[in-house]
Amino acid sequence: MENGSKPISKTDDYSKQFIIDCLNGDNTHGFDIDSIYFYDGKWCLFEYLKCESKNVTPHTSDPKFYAYNWRKFYSLYALASELNGRLILVNYSTRESDGDLVKVMEVLSFNYEKAKAYNNEKVYEYMKLKETRMKRAEFSQWLRKINRNAEMPTFTAYDLGENDEI
Repeated sequence: MENGSKPISKTDDYSKQFIIDCLNGDNTHGFDIDSIYFYDGKWCLFEYLKCESKNVTPHTSDPKFYAYNWRKFYSLYALASELNGRLILVNYSTRESDGDLVKVMEVLSFNYEKAKAYNNEKVYEYMKLKETRMKRAEFSQWLRKINRNAEMPTFTAYDLGENDEI
């Protein structure tokens, strides 16, 4: 266990269910982050996008097919920007026919005002991406390199005073 980390051994969907239960049907104004690493001096946020339509493969899929998720993508991009980091979208499939295909897209820019004006129509014309198509084994090598070389960030911590609220 280098750097105090441990291998991921199972999927934990209980936390998502806990949030769903506690929100009691309210619309959420938050989102989850699939994976985050501090790599090469920058935060890298990963959002994994499973291809579920039989008409789309990971290589042909595009964020425009997730039109109602544009606010989440923008929020993730804004967070990555605030952290001086990177947002990486990863298209993948669990189907036998195209499960070996992966598309990695780094979001380079996102014009919120123009996207908001279109509200789910043509919104992705205002999102600039750098795309790389890979095979699953190639993606695995790349992700494992990031994982192996991820660090603990250093920063100045500020303790809450006894009169500060959480």
